[in-house]
Amino acid sequence: AKGLNLNKRLLHETQAHVDDAHHAHHAADAHHAHHAADAHHAHHAADAHHAADAHHATDAHHAADAHHATDAHHAADAHHAADAHHATDAHHAHHAADAHHAAAHHATDAHHATDAHHAAAHHEAATH
Repeated sequence: AKGLNLNKRLLHETQAHVDDAHHAHHAADAHHAHHAADAHHAHHAADAHHAADAHHATDAHHAADAHHATDAHHAADAHHAADAHHATDAHHAHHAADAHHAAAHHATDAHHATDAHHAAAHHEAATH
């Protein structure tokens, strides 16, 4: 009888572990789905940021203002791109940051161009 009780307890514990593993599997799936959804949302959010930036970039007043363009907050919103809340997919954020960085470099060409308004608008549009 003692051995039977021991087996029962082992069986019960094993079942508990199986249940835990099953739950953990679903929890992991839910966690993964949450991140996948975040990444999907971040991708669309990043696209929206790019589209919004294009409006500002093609605006001669914004594009030609090299002081504001080289400012991380004004140039394609580098602060938001690097912010984990706005771009949950770090790999995507890295590429977005690169694109913003390149845009900032092109925007500084406005200093050297004779027609600052035209050159800045042209370079900014080219980065997108």
